Amino acid sequence: MTDMQTEAVTPGRLVVGHPFNPTYLIPLVEVVGGERTDPETVRWASRFYEVAGKSVITMDREVPGFIANRLQEALWREALHMVATGEATVRDIDLSITEGPGLRWAVMGPMLTFALAGGEGGMAHMLDHFGPSLKSPWTRLEAPELDRALHDAVVAGCDDAADGRTIADLVAERDRGVIAVLRSTGRLPRGGAQ
Repeated sequence: MTDMQTEAVTPGRLVVGHPFNPTYLIPLVEVVGGERTDPETVRWASRFYEVAGKSVITMDREVPGFIANRLQEALWREALHMVATGEATVRDIDLSITEGPGLRWAVMGPMLTFALAGGEGGMAHMLDHFGPSLKSPWTRLEAPELDRALHDAVVAGCDDAADGRTIADLVAERDRGVIAVLRSTGRLPRGGAQ
């Protein structure tokens, strides 16, 4: 936002509302002002999205890539590395999330999920016992080279995982699933969203 304010006549009124696709179903919006944004503008924008039924993170400061995108990108990089090295297929990667952590993450995010993994000791126990493995060589936070071979492997893997379903079919399936998750977790009333 700060970069976009440089030529603005009224920079105090500029704020970012960063939604997620599909915006008609995903409740998250990250709101942040720039260095010259009036704090009241940020409060107003956050309230606007809340009244519109969104779940709002009002960020204290600008973060390149926002919060959710940065977390998604870390997962995406690891997935690309696994496809590039033949460690997993696209189908394996998607299944590992939809049938694993994704189910927990729909209820509580990764931080509380890891705290629960620490048992009665919570996050302190988790960090004390598993924290040292954060330096394990199996994580690769650098992006792999997106060469033609990786590009083609990911495209072919997605085609295989789609198993004949069109983009429209996949969108409808995704939307039905998101609605079901929102309803089952009490974040969408029974009559809302068809």
